[in-house]
Amino acid sequence: MIGKWSARAARVALAGIALFAGYSLVLCVPQPFFSHSVRAGSIVVYSDRQLPEDAARNVLRLSLNKLAKCPLYAAHPEARVYICNSRWREALFFNKHYGVGGVSPYPLTTNVFLRGAAFEDNRLIAPSGKPVPGDRSLDYFIAHEVTHELTGRLVGPLGFYKMPQWVREGYADYIAKGGNFNYAEERAAFLAGAPEMDFQRSGLYWRFHLLVAYLLDHKHWSVDRLLREPWPAQSEVESAIRTGE
Repeated sequence: MIGKWSARAARVALAGIALFAGYSLVLCVPQPFFSHSVRAGSIVVYSDRQLPEDAARNVLRLSLNKLAKCPLYAAHPEARVYICNSRWREALFFNKHYGVGGVSPYPLTTNVFLRGAAFEDNRLIAPSGKPVPGDRSLDYFIAHEVTHELTGRLVGPLGFYKMPQWVREGYADYIAKGGNFNYAEERAAFLAGAPEMDFQRSGLYWRFHLLVAYLLDHKHWSVDRLLREPWPAQSEVESAIRTGE
């Protein structure tokens, strides 16, 4: 009986390993699922639908302009972005994160995957089928997810896993927003308890961005210091922002 259970457990384990290896291969080499591509500089975007080439290049150039301000980008300038317009592709590549704007499944791969997009309007398409509104344009989402991938390469899988959400998402938002950020206005919104500053309610990274901007621009931390241990407690940074230190 014990031998039978051991054999069954071994078969299940081997099947699990094979499944994981196969899925990892799909994440690392997804090109067969995306028949269209456009390159601008060091970024290539792939899509399961025909791409408007001029509009796609324009969006990629906007992303490149933002990534150029990230000191991590020079070491790894090549980026590959995959647009999942069809639901089944989104389910396949997003996995448990199905429904979010984009994923960067580091360390399994350095590829980036985004939901459906309207390149002519520089907009990501929300699950509702409508364009994502506000200042989170398509080039924002591309720069945001590529920044995650670059962050992972800098700190390694363990460091990326241990990194607090406010640092990881705050820095990606800091790069992806480009110059579209006013510290005084965002601090005032934070002090006033604006709903956009509550990630759980809004799904926005405004609060995390504010904390990162405080450390980088006002305390003059280096990016390397920000992204590596030890990290200050979120409450500690928020307290300093409140008191204007």
